[in-house]
Amino acid sequence: MKTIASISICALLMITLATPWSTSAESGGPSASGTYRFVLEDDFSKYVEFSARSDERGTTTGQMTFRDEAGGSADDPDGENRSERQPAEFFMTANLNSLKIENNRALLGGTVADSSDRRYIGRWIQLVVEDNSQVREMPDKLSWCFCQPDEGGWVPADAELREDDGAWWKWWATDYDREDDRGVHSVNIIPGNRRSCSDFPLTSYEFAEVRIGEGRIQVRP
Repeated sequence: MKTIASISICALLMITLATPWSTSAESGGPSASGTYRFVLEDDFSKYVEFSARSDERGTTTGQMTFRDEAGGSADDPDGENRSERQPAEFFMTANLNSLKIENNRALLGGTVADSSDRRYIGRWIQLVVEDNSQVREMPDKLSWCFCQPDEGGWVPADAELREDDGAWWKWWATDYDREDDRGVHSVNIIPGNRRSCSDFPLTSYEFAEVRIGEGRIQVRP
């Protein structure tokens, strides 16, 4: 069991979640679960719990909860302009609906369902975890971010080509000289067509160590 946590918050976010969660110990499809209590540079205690599982059809269900004694920003849901005064404790819950696993890392995605700051409700959340239970002296790690859902709008097109449908094209870029290269999917640029935060290769996510932390992460391919 890991007793030291490492975590980074993308979008300059410093908040936390909490509510009951179920473990993934039972048999089944790919799963990721964990619980952490930690302290960042702001010296406020934070707590996160999550659990998600995919069935044989690839459908993912799960929940993430997060709580932060430091509270949330009164002006900016992304936490970029946090108030100097000490706000009330912040909490948030999210329904998870996607799970991608590579080795000991997992990428989970979902939507905020409830929050003490109602401006977070409906936002997408992305959580990346790393299970280092098999590596001695190596802490488990976390990283997450929040994304604003797309709004519908104008579809990019060439004004001189009436039948231009380039914005709808899709491709997968890979390294020609590497058979093991998983590649990168093209970015969807159709407004209102995205359903989650943008995905990146799991090896590209960075994790920052917390000042104090304890907990456990489990990733089961």
